[in-house]
Amino acid sequence: MKNSRIRSVASTILLFLIALSVSACSGSSASFITKEVNPQIDVFGVQLMMDEAKVKGLLGDQGEKAMCVYGYEYEYADKDINIGYNSKSNQVRRITSKNPETSIFGIKPGTKLAEAYQVLAANGFIESADSKYKYSKENIIISIISMKSTNADGITIEIEPEQ
Repeated sequence: MKNSRIRSVASTILLFLIALSVSACSGSSASFITKEVNPQIDVFGVQLMMDEAKVKGLLGDQGEKAMCVYGYEYEYADKDINIGYNSKSNQVRRITSKNPETSIFGIKPGTKLAEAYQVLAANGFIESADSKYKYSKENIIISIISMKSTNADGITIEIEPEQ
């Protein structure tokens, strides 16, 4: 009787610890985005994981909608930005800007590539083995757009798509 009660308590504790660790893992990427990533995004107030309605409140409804692999996006040609959404949550999962009045981690379109790479490395982003223009940290991917391999003509930040 005593052994079965001890096993029951131990099982309950084990289940609690497993549930706690799973919730901590799933919450850690959201916390990383809200605490470390979003404060580094200066694109008309738009942030990752922001609801579509809030983005429309900031940017207006004039964007042109297009479907894409991991959801849909709006192009705001007048602002030189694209905002991509997760089709399941209707939240921002990707921000692309070619507007020199915006920045992501302090990198503005027009920044020299060498400077952009230094900024990303200083913030803990790791260069992709596949492309010198792509960096990642946790579940965040930053891609530099460069037409002539001298300047960052644009920058994209996105939450890694769920496979």
